[in-house]
Amino acid sequence: MSRWARPARPVAPIFVAVVIVALWWLVAHNGGSGWVQFLGDLVFGALCIGVLGPWLVVTRARLTVRGAPSDGVAGLPVDIRVDAGSRLRIRPVDPPGDEVFVGPARQKGAVDDRVTVVPVRRGVRDTVTVDIASAAPFALQWWTRRVQLPLPSTLHVSPRRGRPRPPSTSPQEDVGEVRQQPRTDMGLPRGARRYVPGDSRRIVHWRATAHAGKLMVRELEQPSAGPVTITVDLPDDPEEAERVAEGVLGTVAQLLDTGAPVLLGTLEPSGPVLAPVTDRLGAGRRLARAVARRADAAAP
Repeated sequence: MSRWARPARPVAPIFVAVVIVALWWLVAHNGGSGWVQFLGDLVFGALCIGVLGPWLVVTRARLTVRGAPSDGVAGLPVDIRVDAGSRLRIRPVDPPGDEVFVGPARQKGAVDDRVTVVPVRRGVRDTVTVDIASAAPFALQWWTRRVQLPLPSTLHVSPRRGRPRPPSTSPQEDVGEVRQQPRTDMGLPRGARRYVPGDSRRIVHWRATAHAGKLMVRELEQPSAGPVTITVDLPDDPEEAERVAEGVLGTVAQLLDTGAPVLLGTLEPSGPVLAPVTDRLGAGRRLARAVARRADAAAP
């Protein structure tokens, strides 16, 4: 990131005004009366402070992140709380977001210290990139600087929950395929029985509960024999990978809603991972860390 501030556009009118006032200052000091010289000094000094003052403010600005969530969803806003030593305008760049003013406000005790970003895609983020700007003290010229702010904790951006993808028991070699083992864990319901501690709430039989007046659960013909295994191969194209991840999350969430145990196989930067997921949050984190197989093979 750049350590130096740069003037924001447009800059030509401001610097033309500086040149004109500088010429007036030279003429006044060479042949003008005392009050003309004093007025020239005053205007020239104020203009220089108004143009160059924001550069000093932006260069010396201190901005830190003091709070951020650990989980987010692609396309949904994420609030990040920051501390600023001076009044600054912040424009999130990566992830993008709306401009906001942070730092000490004019009203005593009023501080706007929240920056909202909207991650476009899933992923894992340890930093956010923002443009900070200031026009203090006279708002004659804006100066801006791009900085990278480290987050206090890793932000896992989950994909959106998409439409469940129909798993295939004999997938092709193409990436982006969702593979599922044959399901032996789901038996046919043979009736209802009274709830006992330890039963999953996903198998509650609501009609039988309403009829019996007490909590009833579905009873299956056979017990669960094993978890459903879903293996995900993401394509290289980011847009297509995002759609695949959304479909996988929808499939996993649907299976979890039925009470089926799920093993999710993904490829992470550290290598292949096959581990159970018990809720949507855990599945979202796994898919946030997932990478494409070819991209991982190309990495050193």
